[in-house]
Amino acid sequence: MRKEIIILLSMVLLFGCDAYLDEAPDNRQTISTLDDVAELLVSAYSEATYNFVEWKTDNVVEIKDNVQLPWMTEVFSYVPAVSEEAQDTPTFFWNETYTAIAHSNQALEELSNIQTSDTQLKNALRGEALITRAYNHFMLANVFCLHYSEQNKNALGLPYITAPETQLKVAYDRGTLEATYNLIEKDLLEALPLLSDEFYTGTGKFHFNRNAAFAFASRFYLFKRNYEKCIEYSNKLLGAGVANTTFMRNIEEVYTGSFTEQANNFIDVNLPANLLVVRKESFYDRINRGYRANVNLFLGLFRTKVQAGGDNRLSGYTQGTDAAAPPKYNELFEFTTATSGFGYFIMPELRGEEVVLNRMESYVRLNRLDDALNDYNAIAPIWYDDGGQLTIDQIVAFFGGTNQEALLDFIIFERRKEFLYEGLRWFDIKRLELEIYHVIRSDSDGNVIEDVTLTENDSRKAVQIPASPLANGIEANPRN
Repeated sequence: MRKEIIILLSMVLLFGCDAYLDEAPDNRQTISTLDDVAELLVSAYSEATYNFVEWKTDNVVEIKDNVQLPWMTEVFSYVPAVSEEAQDTPTFFWNETYTAIAHSNQALEELSNIQTSDTQLKNALRGEALITRAYNHFMLANVFCLHYSEQNKNALGLPYITAPETQLKVAYDRGTLEATYNLIEKDLLEALPLLSDEFYTGTGKFHFNRNAAFAFASRFYLFKRNYEKCIEYSNKLLGAGVANTTFMRNIEEVYTGSFTEQANNFIDVNLPANLLVVRKESFYDRINRGYRANVNLFLGLFRTKVQAGGDNRLSGYTQGTDAAAPPKYNELFEFTTATSGFGYFIMPELRGEEVVLNRMESYVRLNRLDDALNDYNAIAPIWYDDGGQLTIDQIVAFFGGTNQEALLDFIIFERRKEFLYEGLRWFDIKRLELEIYHVIRSDSDGNVIEDVTLTENDSRKAVQIPASPLANGIEANPRN
């Protein structure tokens, strides 16, 4: 349930002030106990999905029979999405995610004023507030900034908000990407020893439990290119030995029944693979809207494999007129009146399969090829009918290049398949500096009318800051 709390904070220049000054301050919620803080932190998880970035990837194409609203084409074409600010748009993600950060900051301030003997709960709440602040800034940075690298570390970062805002006008400096990452890391490392799994019985997957925190740390250090640290935090979830399947979903068990049943199986909070699940206001799951994989792209992706046997992940896909999708989301609907409301779904935002692939990639980056291959062969029987026992020679024969290059290409390809429609492919495209080509419009015979190429280090890989924060003084992303 959404809880409206009137908090004057970073909203003034980040969004514009009018909407946040329409109600009297007397309507604000009074926070006086740890239970109040816990309730406040329910809203520290962004209700906006970043999955619109999937439409920027090589996983999607123009689907002529689909509904393509102007903002969807703007996203697909790598131009600012200015025609809409509602669900699923970059502006909605910016606004909702900074709102979530606001709740983290308010919780931290209130905790500093609460005197209690229950230091364990107080520390756990502080840890949750810190890690939600870190994670939300991290996701904003990976959408609205360039990828982290030695070359890009002095590029623009994002306003890192660390306290509730009490002034009407505040000048926000974006700083550098390196500074943003340093602040994320500081919050993450401070949060990790404070988190506890004892206080959210039955709802722990909707909060940053310890396993979810390790998964976030694994992703953070992979993206920061600190591969030793990525392995260290991945090991805290997986153990130091060969990967086990504890935190991976059994595809044959998940992809059974109707599409709705399969999607419900995929997002099941009881699955060990789902480490953090978040409610998202979205219509993204509707296969007849937006840019999608067509059937040829989808089948080609999952039928291209080094491993013998069929890919079990192919078995659950659904098909529209020309679009195809795996059963990962199941739309629900919340009525705000008798006849209107908004769609939402439950999203596994951090999951165990990612941690395994993060560690495999880090092993390869450090030239620990046997460790990476051993991890793959341990988990491959889940993905493939005849999975397991691949050799380096087989992978090199398929991908070419050196042993290290071929194994890296192999892991990145498995990441692409595993996270289809989840947005992570876009972040890989950015950090791996891949070139992407989109046909924006074609005629009935397939002749290209309009197209666009996104180059390896294209400045458009940093999504443009939304119009309202730009108008209120936030520096725009440069374009080359």
